[in-house]
Amino acid sequence: MMQLPTDVLYLVCEEVSKLQDFHTLFNCALAGKNLVQPALLWIYRIHLQSTIISSEGNDADLIQNDTFQGRVEAQKTTLFKWALLWKSIIRSSLGTTAYPYCLYIRSLDLRNLTDLLEDPQFRDKALDNFFADEMAQFLKSQETPMKQKMRGARAASRRLDVPNVLELVGESITSFVSQAANQNRATVAVEDLSGNIRTAALTNWTSRLSKLKSMTLWDGAALDKSVAEAISESCYNFDDLTFFTCLRNDTDHDLASFFGGLRANTLRSFAALSAGALGPETLLSLNHHANSLKKLKMDGLRSDAVKNLSYLQGCTALESIELSDSNGAVDLESTEHDVFLEVINWLGRCEGIQELLLRNFISGPKILTQVCLKNNIRLRKLQVVGYTLAGAQEFHRALSHQTSLESLELRADPETAFRDDIDILVSSVCQLTNLKYLDLLSTSDYFSTSEILTLASHLRQLEVVFFSGYDVTDALWHGISQLHNLRSLNIHAVTSFSFGAILGYISTLQDTNRGLLLSVMNQKAEYAISNRNEKTIRKTIGTRVDGKFEFTLFRELDSESDTPSD
Repeated sequence: MMQLPTDVLYLVCEEVSKLQDFHTLFNCALAGKNLVQPALLWIYRIHLQSTIISSEGNDADLIQNDTFQGRVEAQKTTLFKWALLWKSIIRSSLGTTAYPYCLYIRSLDLRNLTDLLEDPQFRDKALDNFFADEMAQFLKSQETPMKQKMRGARAASRRLDVPNVLELVGESITSFVSQAANQNRATVAVEDLSGNIRTAALTNWTSRLSKLKSMTLWDGAALDKSVAEAISESCYNFDDLTFFTCLRNDTDHDLASFFGGLRANTLRSFAALSAGALGPETLLSLNHHANSLKKLKMDGLRSDAVKNLSYLQGCTALESIELSDSNGAVDLESTEHDVFLEVINWLGRCEGIQELLLRNFISGPKILTQVCLKNNIRLRKLQVVGYTLAGAQEFHRALSHQTSLESLELRADPETAFRDDIDILVSSVCQLTNLKYLDLLSTSDYFSTSEILTLASHLRQLEVVFFSGYDVTDALWHGISQLHNLRSLNIHAVTSFSFGAILGYISTLQDTNRGLLLSVMNQKAEYAISNRNEKTIRKTIGTRVDGKFEFTLFRELDSESDTPSD
């Protein structure tokens, strides 16, 4: 019997892994000794795409069980598989498994292990087995026991010291993979590291992970010069950093020393999902990567950082910028005019920029007015959140020059707007004929059917739409039916649609609308659609384009209900 070369078997398993077909890979591992290693390698290499990496498991598995007890058992089975996956990875770092599973993983995601250890079901059903035998060395409990509230339960139960457990696990895995790579004159497979990791551990682990490319940390305060030096000496591919928060507010200097300590022009992406600890020093240090930094996200900047945004003016290679002001209190144009002009100049020199997102910046529309008018700027995505529709006419006129836009989100307060404010906005957006995504929620609160129809008649490439408004009627459907690429229509306007008109619209849908989500979220109560008719709509849209229908009645606050009776 002819045997396929080993290289071919690896390629076959790789192709199966691209389909995320874990069942077939598992059967391959059982099929014979020639297939077991290629199959296991790809099972563990893509293990984070598995449906068993949470106690929720696969929805299909739960749906198949039509009883409550059946669903409970399905969740329990998934939990045990999830725990077994992690146990096999950890035990392999001790050299006690048939195959070195931890050598196969590309991502060491300690966030997922944290989710497992903190899952109540894990504590109740799987903890003892998980930390049995040689795994006992990783078991660390807090000194104070956790009280049980359930009747009949034990008076106290161990509460895991999760940070210490994670540190022991990470130490074991990174040590093992590093030693194995040295012995075999190979490279470590791990490219991504994530979790709540302390500074000392981060320094040690990164020095062992030569192929490390990206890190996602819970606490950015763990970053300092020592971590940067370890990465610079060992991780030549490192270029991507994300952290969720900084638990200390005095980390500006340490973060600056981290960015400055990396090899120059190596960082390509930096995201701070809670950027309150970032200050002038950190902003300035990012210029150390001025020629390489392509993506920058800083959410929730404090006032002192907003006032020093011009420190970023050396970073002109950026292609995506996402910034938000935590308080929305700094008016750069009025109080920091030099910075205001320097920010405009900086953004105007980012000739490769494609995505620009500004949230809660008082001067955002004024800055963007100048940026949008520059001939060298060709944006594909623009998001502006937290401004007033009144007084933004110049910005909206300038917006019409960015005809390359494919995604636009404008969230403005329309309360003080006049008719001409709305007309200028609609006229400008109509010029953006390449738009595929349009979100005008809140901005369009005073739109009626005519404004939506005007937009639909010009923006024929739309795939996703969000709008609000008032008194939107069945006259809308004819215009919307011309959007043959539409995949998600989210109507938050106060509507008075009829059952027949909605079915009529669905009858016009084409194959290009396959998977359409139709959401009608504020239907007037006097135009309520019966449950039977709702089911008919859902069945019809599902049959026609495999779509979904969401429906909610508008409930206006009844002021009289708050008035005490006589």
